[in-house]
Amino acid sequence: MFKKMIPFLVLVLAVVAVASAFAQTEDEIIARYIKKAEKQQEKSYRTYFATISGSYGKLSDNTDYNRFHTYANGNINPGGPVEGIWRSKQFAANIGTMATKSLAVNVGFAYWLKMGGEAVGDFDFQISPLGTQEDFNLVSEISVYGIAGGVDYYLMNPPNEEGLIKSLGIRLGGSVGYYWTKWELWEGMSSINLSTGFEESNIEPLKGSTPGFSGWVGFDYPTGLWGLVVGLEAEYLYLNFSTVKSYNSLGEELYATYSENPDDRVELDFSGPRGKFQIKRFFRW
Repeated sequence: MFKKMIPFLVLVLAVVAVASAFAQTEDEIIARYIKKAEKQQEKSYRTYFATISGSYGKLSDNTDYNRFHTYANGNINPGGPVEGIWRSKQFAANIGTMATKSLAVNVGFAYWLKMGGEAVGDFDFQISPLGTQEDFNLVSEISVYGIAGGVDYYLMNPPNEEGLIKSLGIRLGGSVGYYWTKWELWEGMSSINLSTGFEESNIEPLKGSTPGFSGWVGFDYPTGLWGLVVGLEAEYLYLNFSTVKSYNSLGEELYATYSENPDDRVELDFSGPRGKFQIKRFFRW
């Protein structure tokens, strides 16, 4: 009789065990479901940031443009008013996102304040335009702008899960960009015609474009105000416009030189160390 009851008892025990298991884990199942939903919700958010910045750069004293300025001043009387370039000021705006916990990627636009200068007065030109010019606008100004994409790797204190930097963050970064320049020269300034080898007056400003590269070490620190972060960067930029040219009415290429030698073509080299100040805001979206 007892042997006949064994299968029945086993079935009863199995049913009780299953019911007990469901009863014991009901709260756990709900908790796991909530936790899974929270994780999915968390994954749907990403940390982004926006940055505005200003930078100040030291340029080499011995650039082609400064040699051009010395050469031009030797042929303009009085006063040698054409100015050289030794510093540059740049403003930029960037947006980006955290690709990983420590790696940030960004893209942005940069604009440099005009470099060089202009003077209005009476000048005796020994180079074109010839003779004395009264109330003449002697201008030699250069503008630069560009776009660039970059990365930052946080060595210490990247943004947390809430998209906030809680203490000093240290990062290494670099960027690759493409830049354009325009060089406005005074009316009647002569350039070398690449096709003929002779000098002739520029009709329009000289222009050029080139890639640029930079690397930096950066520091971020929270201000505690509206989630804003202050950033500082010590950067080196390589940016050399090796081909800056204009065209005459026939479409022939003209280029400026810094001596009487046609091969001394002026390159606008703006490479050098830079210091950058940033205001940055991280946010989740």
